[in-house]
Amino acid sequence: MLQRIFTIDFETICAFSKNQNIELPYHLWNLEGTFERMQAILEALNVSPTFFILSSTAEKYPKLIKRIAERYDIGSHSYSHNLINTLGVKEFSEDLRKSIDLIQQITGKRINKYRAPGFSLPTTEYMEQLIENQIEIDCSQTPTNHLYGKKTTNLQIPYRIQLKNGIIKEFPITTFKFLGNNLGFTGGGYFRLLPYSLIKQNTLKANYLMAYIHLSDIEPNQARIKELSLPLQFRRMVGIKSAEKKLRKWLSDFDFVSVEQANNQIDWEKQPLL
Repeated sequence: MLQRIFTIDFETICAFSKNQNIELPYHLWNLEGTFERMQAILEALNVSPTFFILSSTAEKYPKLIKRIAERYDIGSHSYSHNLINTLGVKEFSEDLRKSIDLIQQITGKRINKYRAPGFSLPTTEYMEQLIENQIEIDCSQTPTNHLYGKKTTNLQIPYRIQLKNGIIKEFPITTFKFLGNNLGFTGGGYFRLLPYSLIKQNTLKANYLMAYIHLSDIEPNQARIKELSLPLQFRRMVGIKSAEKKLRKWLSDFDFVSVEQANNQIDWEKQPLL
């Protein structure tokens, strides 16, 4: 089954490392204005994504979060945006619970989907905490080593993970082969950096694709943050001036669905169980 899934990480974090989250303040970035532009793109091209919401951002923009939840599928992107592989299991569980409770309180919708910051969720007892907190679907596993964590799967199709306390449905990130290595192309700095011809070529090859975009990826008018190192400045701003045009082209050339729509299309009994 051909599935292309479009997701948006809704957050005000503009850069982070293992020791630091750097948040872009309101006076340096009009979040509501950027969302309006993103929504105009989605509505014009009839795309219904899943928004993974950072709950600390939701606290500051509850009315906007309610608007999103009324129109789109939503999930949790944690509360603090700390890398999960730097937290203890108890810390992670508390952050997850706080995130879910806050989003449900604001929106009135049950939260059963999760994406870890930086795709940093280990496939150990941490994932058992997802089930303990009524999460059924995870979108955090990645088939490559990366800046914020290690490779956690060899699969690039939806699959199931058997844990002590139940089963999690997993929608992993999509990569492509480059010089023998798996590289991302469907979101963040990879999407902004790579030429559209390469993104289109690998989209055509993939029977399954998970896209992840941030609102900040299409906002070229963000102020520079002097606290960032030069590599992080580059990673944050590379390709940003052309990203909106590239995104419009991608969503126009291909059909995408939300995580929930994809979940409903899959016969999960036929998917691999690990």
